[in-house]
Amino acid sequence: MLAVMQRDCTIRLSSTDDDDGLARLGAVGSSAPRGAVVVADVDGSPVAAVGLADGRVAADPARSSPAILTALRLRRWETWLIGAIWGV
Repeated sequence: MLAVMQRDCTIRLSSTDDDDGLARLGAVGSSAPRGAVVVADVDGSPVAAVGLADGRVAADPARSSPAILTALRLRRWETWLIGAIWGV
């Protein structure tokens, strides 16, 4: 029997309050994205992030999942396209 644990995940744009969490993600895996970043929070702490400009991803492999990373990439493209269309 496979047990699946469901967690609440929030995807949002980063703020200056996320600097420590993004640094932790960079320490776990690759370097943390810089500039404007889309962040995935699980239980109130960042588990993955993707840079809006370059698409660089940093993720905690123990707490993130392929579904979270896919949702982050889709939100990145959505945000990027809105900016391109509306000139924001």
